[in-house]
Amino acid sequence: MKFKLTDIDVGGQTFRADLAFDGSAFIVDKVGLATHGKMVKGEQITSLGILAEGSFSYAYGISNDGTVISGRSRGADRVTVPVRFHYEDGHIEALEGLGGGRAQGRAVNNSGTIAGFDTIKTDDGSRVYHAIYNEAGSTTQDIGTLGAGTDSRAYGINNSGMMVGWSATLADNTDHVAFSYDTANGTFKPLDGDILGGERSFAFAINDSGQVAGVATTADGSALAFIYKDGVATNLGSLDDTGYSEARAINDKGQATGWSLNASGQYAAFISDGTAMTAIPGFGGDTKAYDINTHGHVVGDGRDADGGRHAFVYKDGQLLDLYEMLPAGDKDKWKELREAYSISDDGVVVGRGRFWTDKENGKSTSTAFRVQL
Repeated sequence: MKFKLTDIDVGGQTFRADLAFDGSAFIVDKVGLATHGKMVKGEQITSLGILAEGSFSYAYGISNDGTVISGRSRGADRVTVPVRFHYEDGHIEALEGLGGGRAQGRAVNNSGTIAGFDTIKTDDGSRVYHAIYNEAGSTTQDIGTLGAGTDSRAYGINNSGMMVGWSATLADNTDHVAFSYDTANGTFKPLDGDILGGERSFAFAINDSGQVAGVATTADGSALAFIYKDGVATNLGSLDDTGYSEARAINDKGQATGWSLNASGQYAAFISDGTAMTAIPGFGGDTKAYDINTHGHVVGDGRDADGGRHAFVYKDGQLLDLYEMLPAGDKDKWKELREAYSISDDGVVVGRGRFWTDKENGKSTSTAFRVQL
């Protein structure tokens, strides 16, 4: 008799192994803590796990009420699929993609509906992106594109199931148009009205009042952040009038966040209420903000002067390094926290870091995390 073991469960803890029996003797290559398919919960931070050994995971979105987390991970077949992280149950749900292998679950609402995109293979062997959504307990839906375009992506969804993103409308995919898509009835259309007067627009987030945050080009060629509602786009401008900014998130109070080029030539995160743009201090390098909750707390990532990346939370006028906020025991399990992508209204932050898989030998893997502030 011959056999091989790759996973060993001991007292509810899964260990990875390369252990074989060749008929006469056991051959043991390595044994260590497995991270695939399992969540590792610490005092304040949880590794949300990965789908397969040697894989990776990202957490991009958390619902406003903090109950559902969306992201992506690569399976044993080396295909990247959208995932739903079930924190309370401690497991990852791999969702159906479109077969292209580069899927992302970018945002999720309180009902568990995930918005994102995946690639599909064309007849000539190339890949194009299509916006998708997945309702809990259902199959993934490909919403297609606007006009003759073959490329689309969805980045935001609100609690009414209204999804936003951007799509090409021309067959050569040379244009980009911000869109809304109603998952309740399938209405798919460009945002109405003039979006800052330019030829391209991108939508990244939508709040429960229907306000949309994004970026669009202007007649003079600038690319500027906007807040849109009912056919009217408000130009948020840019820091130091540099002519470049992006709004990546908007909360239910109408506060937007994102990043802008500043006079020093760096990207600086900002908060805007639609009338004034306020810079968020950084760590010495570029700073980008990805989400803002109803309390005005912002999360993102910032580079220091040496290029190191730091996931951060900005609250009450203070920029806080998320890794440095962890208890010592939690820090010991993580090499670094690189990006904080989303924050719920009750202060749960999700993102990506480097989780130690073999600290003694300096081995870590990109892994989605959940931090309770």
